[in-house]
Amino acid sequence: MAKRTRVFLFAAAGVLMAALATGLVAWATGMSVLAALGSNVPVELAYVPGTARMVAYADVRQVMSSPFHDRFRQFQRSNPSQDSLEARTGISFDTDIDRVLVASMATDDAAARMDGTLLIARGRFDAVRIEGAMREQGAQVVQYRGTRFVSIHDDTHDAALAFVEPGLILFGARDGVREAIDAKAGAVDGISTNREFMALVGDVDEGTAWSVAKFDSVSGRMPFPPAIVNQLPPINWLAASGRLDSGLHGLVRAEARDEQSAQNLRDVVQGFLAFAKLQGSREPAYKGMLDSVALTADGKSVSLSFDLTPAVLDLLTSSGNAVRPQAAPRRPQVF
Repeated sequence: MAKRTRVFLFAAAGVLMAALATGLVAWATGMSVLAALGSNVPVELAYVPGTARMVAYADVRQVMSSPFHDRFRQFQRSNPSQDSLEARTGISFDTDIDRVLVASMATDDAAARMDGTLLIARGRFDAVRIEGAMREQGAQVVQYRGTRFVSIHDDTHDAALAFVEPGLILFGARDGVREAIDAKAGAVDGISTNREFMALVGDVDEGTAWSVAKFDSVSGRMPFPPAIVNQLPPINWLAASGRLDSGLHGLVRAEARDEQSAQNLRDVVQGFLAFAKLQGSREPAYKGMLDSVALTADGKSVSLSFDLTPAVLDLLTSSGNAVRPQAAPRRPQVF
């Protein structure tokens, strides 16, 4: 997965997902079908292949108009990539894109290429200018299933863009973009055929940003030692959602293997929260967040909701420790 796309995934759907899916626990430890779902489920999911292991969504316009926009811009600028959307096409998240869906089919971190990462963006795109910019970099233009398909593919780069609908583009590795077009055409299974995945999307899709992932696809990217991750009860899926206004209202849901695993996970998180409240008493900004936490378990699901103020997010994303006193555990790095 290219660094810039990964940064957007874990920061612009990103600081959010790190804060929601891992940030609270990490800080404390030094850690059905598409039609049956809510009306907010993005129609762009029709382009996501069934092989996706992780899907993240963000309403970019709402993010950019929120009090957090400067932080997201900072994360976007921090890791430029040769195969990034802006580097290859000149498209800017800040001005050109309204909402974005990022899907990852990758099972490992392909640092310099777009392997397994698909970006589906809706906004305002100048097709002539974008195609011209890519041609200058050696891109070839072909037709694929009636869609104009522009790709740069050589020994060191693999980036493709397709104009699939008015105001909608696909960007990623050449084979990944083709597979997305195939999914929309019904030639391969799409993610909407996965009832378990789509049920989780239906639970989180009302947020400004959300993510649903197979736990094993993200556990290797979590900022904890493997020994800690391996001690968690078995988890199949992880979902997170955040609604932005003057603050961030977050929800994390873990789908355990069975009800006993869910209860064990709830007990583990409850222990982390108790420790967090003890440490958080030294930092007033954290105390308000921890007081807002609600932890519930229902069947195989464990859910955690909380509120984040801009002040807390500043602490979580600062270069120092998340909890200032020396005795506190070290803040995980947002990736």
